[in-house]
Amino acid sequence: MSNLMRYWGRKPVAIMEKIMKKIHGEVVDPFGGSGSTILTALHHRNKAVYLDINPYAWLVAFVNIVEINPDEFMKEGNEVLKKLKEVNETSLNNDYLFYPDGDPFSTKGRIDKVTQLFPPDNFRKLYSILKEIDNVETSPNVKIALYGTFCSSLFRSSKMNTKNGGSWVIPKYWVPKKYTKEDALHVFSSSMKTFYSYFKRNKGYKLNENVKLLLENSLNFQYDENSILVTDPPYFDEIQYMELSFFYWAWLRESKFVDTVKEILGENIEYKINEEIIVNQKKNVDHNSYLLLMKEFLKKTSRMKEKYLIFHHDNEKLKNSFIRIVKEEWGNIRIDNFAVDNHRSIGPRGSNKYILIYSK
Repeated sequence: MSNLMRYWGRKPVAIMEKIMKKIHGEVVDPFGGSGSTILTALHHRNKAVYLDINPYAWLVAFVNIVEINPDEFMKEGNEVLKKLKEVNETSLNNDYLFYPDGDPFSTKGRIDKVTQLFPPDNFRKLYSILKEIDNVETSPNVKIALYGTFCSSLFRSSKMNTKNGGSWVIPKYWVPKKYTKEDALHVFSSSMKTFYSYFKRNKGYKLNENVKLLLENSLNFQYDENSILVTDPPYFDEIQYMELSFFYWAWLRESKFVDTVKEILGENIEYKINEEIIVNQKKNVDHNSYLLLMKEFLKKTSRMKEKYLIFHHDNEKLKNSFIRIVKEEWGNIRIDNFAVDNHRSIGPRGSNKYILIYSK
């Protein structure tokens, strides 16, 4: 899986490859994240359906999976840089790291607004890039790729950027005592070259022929009994995906990104942060509430012909409670325990333990 854009999910690639070698048909991943499960399914000549409620996750998956014309992308990206106009904006609209009811994000730390995370000169440069992408007249696929390139430039252009610190290794909002400042225009230009190289090497897949990418809630989707479920749902409260993705969404919603996505999907999109299935006291979702939501999901998928569920864990009690509800809804299951070596750590909870649950 390429690292075009930052996402916090960790996929045990070797296990995914092993699963995909066994199956043939349409693969559905209702917790699609960055799209690596779907991409693996496509590599093994299966058709695939991606679901996620997170528009930023959808964007990450799109640029990794969908066919993008590399030369058209590079041409339009260079035009963006040539036509940049100076802007006077100094702040994003309503970019507070708070829920609508006034409760702060659990990940906000000492930061109150997304705008605070950017040096003023980089903020203005980024805003001008975003507005110029809005003006590009090209295919929706290329335009989405330009918005992806923009998002991939945000972290390195922010005050969270640290020398040799990787990309957002701590899953919360924070500014180190000493950050590494990079020029936003240089970062965007560098990201363009990375994206171009990826699109050149990887032809990608045709949307709605090989693959469907949907912004939809896993609890609302109508699952085809003949499809194959392969997914790894969020693990209790380990990563607050929607809170962290707001860093990108606060920018994207100021652009024509939403209009471009509507052109592709045929419907308006929203940032439904309260629909995320994740343990978060700010949303009044405790461990029991999470298990009830997962139980509802398991019931909806129980009739699918094959089901593979990968679950990352660092707590035996929570793991066993999850296994219990899977047995209740899916009946006979097979459970394999495994560990992933050289596992990418995400913050302090870096367990490499997984279970693979299979049902047919």
